[in-house]
Amino acid sequence: MATKKIFGRRIRNLIAVFRGLPPEEGISCLKKAKPLGASISTLLKKFNMVKITPQQTIHQNWPSIVGENMAKRCSPVKILNDDTLIIHSFNAVIRSELQIQKLKILNNLHQFPNCAQISDIRFLAHKSTGIE
Repeated sequence: MATKKIFGRRIRNLIAVFRGLPPEEGISCLKKAKPLGASISTLLKKFNMVKITPQQTIHQNWPSIVGENMAKRCSPVKILNDDTLIIHSFNAVIRSELQIQKLKILNNLHQFPNCAQISDIRFLAHKSTGIE
């Protein structure tokens, strides 16, 4: 019949050191430590953090989606649950120009991975803080 151990391994090893005995080493002590990079990589895969989101793709490729000139005057904000991309523009003229180019922008979006599901675009005025 096995006896129940009252103290944990750490305490038993401390007592063993005082008594001059060798410390108790279990299986966990014999395992080699994994490199930190491998552990982080495993965790990233486990929690799906490796996957690039549509928002990241849009932000990285924004100038090629709307054009270099327009990219300086508007910015993507978020994608709503109904797969609508929200774009803030700095003034009404830019908003009108974007509205005219809406189909071209959608076609450009669909060329990138993870962006094919975006079905609509809404253009909103940029809310200024009044400090300029």
